[in-house]
Amino acid sequence: MLVQPFEEAPLLHKSQHDRPLSRFGPQDPGRKWRQPSWGFRSAIMRREAPYESVCSTGPNHEGVPVEPTRSVELNGDEFSINANDFVMEHGDLETMSTTTGHLSRSICEAVQLGRSMPWQRQARRFYRWLIPFTMAEVFALCAPAAYMYWHLAATWSSKDWRVVLAAIPDSVAVGAWVLCSAAVVVNYAYHFFRLRGTEVAPELPYGEALTHVVIVCSYKEPIEVLTRTFDSIAEQRGLRQPPIAVFAAESRDPSWQDAYGEVKKVCSGRLARLMSTEHILCEGECAGKSANENWAAREVFRQLVDGQGENPFEIMITIVDADSILSPTYLAHVEASFRSQPDGRRLVYNGPLNVYRNFSEAGALVQCLELVRCHQDAFHSLFSVPYPFSNYSLTLGFAAEIGFWTPDIMPEDIHTVNKAMVNSFGSRTTVTIPAIICNDLVASTGDRYQQAKRHQWGSVTELAWLGSVFQDMGLRFPAWWAVFSAEACRAGSFISTVACFAASLIEAAFIVVMALNWDYVPDKAKLFLSLAGLLVAWQWLWFWIAEIFLWQTLLRQFPIERPSLARWMLLVLVMPLLHTVNRIVFLIAPTAHALYHAVFLGELAYVCAPKGNRRAVLPEGHDKYDGMVPASPA
Repeated sequence: MLVQPFEEAPLLHKSQHDRPLSRFGPQDPGRKWRQPSWGFRSAIMRREAPYESVCSTGPNHEGVPVEPTRSVELNGDEFSINANDFVMEHGDLETMSTTTGHLSRSICEAVQLGRSMPWQRQARRFYRWLIPFTMAEVFALCAPAAYMYWHLAATWSSKDWRVVLAAIPDSVAVGAWVLCSAAVVVNYAYHFFRLRGTEVAPELPYGEALTHVVIVCSYKEPIEVLTRTFDSIAEQRGLRQPPIAVFAAESRDPSWQDAYGEVKKVCSGRLARLMSTEHILCEGECAGKSANENWAAREVFRQLVDGQGENPFEIMITIVDADSILSPTYLAHVEASFRSQPDGRRLVYNGPLNVYRNFSEAGALVQCLELVRCHQDAFHSLFSVPYPFSNYSLTLGFAAEIGFWTPDIMPEDIHTVNKAMVNSFGSRTTVTIPAIICNDLVASTGDRYQQAKRHQWGSVTELAWLGSVFQDMGLRFPAWWAVFSAEACRAGSFISTVACFAASLIEAAFIVVMALNWDYVPDKAKLFLSLAGLLVAWQWLWFWIAEIFLWQTLLRQFPIERPSLARWMLLVLVMPLLHTVNRIVFLIAPTAHALYHAVFLGELAYVCAPKGNRRAVLPEGHDKYDGMVPASPA
């Protein structure tokens, strides 16, 4: 079988745009590249080279010696990426060689002249401080509550705290309950209008269309899963030109060429282009998605920007998993959101998390976990912006500006967003879009725990990485604090998980104290507790109303395996109990496990979680898209 040959994306990029150039880079009417305003040197374009390199040479796939890679000056500007994108350690010589059929990867001894975003290996020295940090956070959160409970238990007969309760009018407590209940309804109403009708392609403004490139990272994935994913990419509607799909394979996978051949048959004539890349794991890289997509994105840059002269800020990269099923209008919504921003070039676009494709295969415990996880992401608070999970989009120029993907990191999605925020000096960079990508869940409880451990490993290492950012980059404290605060408030982050553990202890102690002294609790305190219980019940009611809306409308465009009515009734009845169990089994315990592994054992090996692999037929909502169909004006 003939496989499309490719060469490695060069580490120092030469722009060959036919557009006029200035000191800021290629110029477009009404749109120009920004010269990064960093106080340190870490960017794709810079007047001074951020490092000096002396490269070794090697033969290409035809046996012809290749000249050393050098930086190139255009009108006095030097185009390059930061040194950490190819240097593992300061001053180390890393030689990365390939196997047959591809350009030999020979890399350089580099001398770094400026400061850039650290790799994960630079953050390992902070692992040993994570346990003291955890103990300090738990103490800071639990100590006030413990003192309050002790004081309360010791003064049940005292009238002091009863006087305080009596001073609060009943109308204030009821009014607060009404406001909180109304806030729940407002939040769901907002998301109802945000998500409603998103299965219809949005109207795109007329003008130059984005070039959409979808990268699918694969490693020993079932062929039927891959063909289903690429089929959904080929069926995108509402775009002025079909997307480009990239089959990002690993050299360790001996079957990837056979799978790529089947994908070519499925997508024949339906895509603007189908590319394949083969990543070879190098010393210092972490086996997993991040290193693979880093290699694939650089190859896309080499072919489209260096080779064809396209503007990288007009190329939208979408990262998806091998088991992803894109909504037929997903890319159209990404482009519509991009065009609706004042400047959408340096933002990350993220749709709602959904892993319901093989929902019926899981047990009640895993089903409850994924229901809550996807629900919180789709119907998030109005005052929060969720981090992306697995699937997200950003421009190729922005990816290059932040050094593409870090090859030795495991949580590539949240890490990319944190790097984007560092690049923007702490500004929020994530934009939510209403279109959905449907993925598979991990059905087995044991396998789901391993996946949770991998997720929480990312939370543990990300906190250590932020410590390295503060110490190694010289980033100003206000900018660093903004990134740190966003990571701390992220659901599932290490800090929020430790806070969840402390809250669980406080809740358990509160229940025990109330149960042992219920006869001494005044009637007004019982009223407040009753209102709090009613608010929780109100939230659960709207939880299920929103899920019914989602399952009966937007999710009908996906081939979801739906559970029986009896299973739904069971989930409704036991959801509060299972949610509490899941918080321990799939959040607190995996975090403690990952923390122990980081401090005492070292790096965690990436293990692919097994997911559903049965062939699923796309429903009628996924029309066959075989041409360029512009969105019609209203």
